[in-house]
Amino acid sequence: MQLPNTFSELKEIFINADPPVLSGLEGEYLVDMLTIFPSFKRFSHRKVIYKEKGLMQGHNLLLGKKWGYFMLEEDVCSVPDQKDVAVINYNIKVNSVIIRGIRDQIRCVNRDKLYIGRFNYMLSGRLIFLGYFSLEKVGAG
Repeated sequence: MQLPNTFSELKEIFINADPPVLSGLEGEYLVDMLTIFPSFKRFSHRKVIYKEKGLMQGHNLLLGKKWGYFMLEEDVCSVPDQKDVAVINYNIKVNSVIIRGIRDQIRCVNRDKLYIGRFNYMLSGRLIFLGYFSLEKVGAG
């Protein structure tokens, strides 16, 4: 499924998408930045999500290198719609101070295949929205 690239259309898709089930997110996902930031999709930017020690966690892959480790949490997205989301939280010691501020919020467009996310950054206790991205499960057909 090709997602649009305008903020208004992506906002509508995000609002209408379902909350993801954390345990159902295990796997590898191709990341595509849909707004503002250049997409690294052509460089095979991926998120790898797995369960370890009872927690859902993961890391990014770019050009075969691991970076940006994260944990997954359930939360409520206060903007734009007060709906449940999965949060990809980068606030982990192994990450640089700059990376630790990233808080992605994701919702499910097509279960086990496609998710839409809001790329956010925590700055001085405030969550700043920076753009939308998609996660497409590798090998989901």
